[in-house]
Amino acid sequence: MQVDFAFICDYAEATNKINALGIGFDTIMSARVPTRHPTFFLVVQIRATVVEAGEKNFEVHLIDEDGKEIMPALIGKFNIPRPPSGAESTGRLALRFDNVEFPRYGAYSIHMVVEGHEMVRIALRVSQPPAMSQN
Repeated sequence: MQVDFAFICDYAEATNKINALGIGFDTIMSARVPTRHPTFFLVVQIRATVVEAGEKNFEVHLIDEDGKEIMPALIGKFNIPRPPSGAESTGRLALRFDNVEFPRYGAYSIHMVVEGHEMVRIALRVSQPPAMSQN
């Protein structure tokens, strides 16, 4: 299996194709911490060979820069369909995160583990907004 792409965004749905808005942000700005981010999505497309196709177990962890999980892991299953012809098929996921609390400014990361192997690691930062200059 290999990851074709993975990103975080404001909204997404995965059907026969992926529809997404606000693709690829990596920083959440907040005037104070702790802060809650209302909603974001993790989007992943995984390509598998015909022998790898089938139901897959996954876990998604959101951790801080000290390696501490800041919310319970998302655990589930998804299917990579067996290709009707050819040697490869794709599985698509759009996972929704609601009201995630980030306890402090700094670096965070989202890790997706599929069948015990880390397939995705995406950096995310929580920062103060830039100071507005007075002219």
